[in-house]
Amino acid sequence: MVNFLMNMKKMKALKLAVAGALLAIVGCKTDELKPVEKDGTAPGSIKISTIEALSGAAKITYSLPGDPDLLYVQAKYKTRTGGTYEFKSSYYNNSIMVEGFADTLDYDVELRAVDKSGNESTPVIAKIKAKTPPVVNTYESLKVVADFGGVVISFKNAAKADLTIIVSTPDSLGKMAIARKFYTKRDTASFSLRGYTAEPRVFKIQVVDKWKNVSTEFSGEYTPMYEVLLDKSKYREMILPGDSPTNSWGGKMQNVWDGLVLPDVENCCLHTGNAATGVPKFITFDLGVLVQLSRFSQQTVADDKHWYNDVSLKRYEIWGSESPDPSGSFDSWTKLATVTNAKPSGLPVGFLTDDDRAAGRAGDEVSFTPDIPKVRYIRIRCLENWSGNTNMVISEVTFWGNDK
Repeated sequence: MVNFLMNMKKMKALKLAVAGALLAIVGCKTDELKPVEKDGTAPGSIKISTIEALSGAAKITYSLPGDPDLLYVQAKYKTRTGGTYEFKSSYYNNSIMVEGFADTLDYDVELRAVDKSGNESTPVIAKIKAKTPPVVNTYESLKVVADFGGVVISFKNAAKADLTIIVSTPDSLGKMAIARKFYTKRDTASFSLRGYTAEPRVFKIQVVDKWKNVSTEFSGEYTPMYEVLLDKSKYREMILPGDSPTNSWGGKMQNVWDGLVLPDVENCCLHTGNAATGVPKFITFDLGVLVQLSRFSQQTVADDKHWYNDVSLKRYEIWGSESPDPSGSFDSWTKLATVTNAKPSGLPVGFLTDDDRAAGRAGDEVSFTPDIPKVRYIRIRCLENWSGNTNMVISEVTFWGNDK
């Protein structure tokens, strides 16, 4: 009986605790829904000072009303397709940026002052006629050139707007399909589509911004130049006098043709060490076939520590030979290209943007000029890495060319 009474008391205490907790939760929720202030008086209207037309946007400068509880200024306008865009600017500012205009037509933008109670002022109308939007400017700057295995697409984006370049081409069934989406905020850029046979092919391109404004469609027919991806199973390490060891920090040369671009893990790369001599270091390997090279790509270790940092290649040369001098001399070699690993943002070492990471992940891609000789052996010679010396770390190398 005693145990029964004790259990009853425990159950009663538990029920009271649960009920108290529920009341506390309900009380908290009720408090959260209450406005900080509620006076029911609308703030005064803002006064527009200037309107600066920009590419697909406008900057509106104004003076604020004197209401002490002012919270922000709201700008709102309707698009030609029936949508509504709304922008806010804190009461600490005296201007607001209105974006997303798809054309250079006239728009009425309503501006309201909003206070801490949610009261809105009488709207003031700003007449906006933005300059040509980025999707149109970038579309008009598009350049497409046939290249080895595909095309190279370049463009300008003076406004550094968030853009997507969408490229379509026929798939294996002959139907138009998206082949690549290229995202950027860079003022100028180029990218390529590869892997196509040397036959006429249609490429279509559209430019889209973050407001879902879409350019008209570019369409052109191009014939990619013949090339094949060289078989990496034929690559072989070659050590000549003067060559740098590649086994520092657990590295080895075979890692750079295993088809894997890896972060800083075991067997991720080749590494020539950290000793700084100031003298360019170089490595040598055999492609296993005599070939007219068309292009080359190189990726460093795939992480923030190595993209545009550490001993990743910054300035380097690609050399080729049909029959190298056994002494290691460069007399029997031809310089095929000089490469600069350019950081899109231009920020100091250690700072990366999303564009930097995307470019770092893609690595360097170099098209060789058509007048270079056929070669079988390759040398990579480091002039400068991102730490300022001449060591190098490489995760993967790839070569394409005409093996006929």
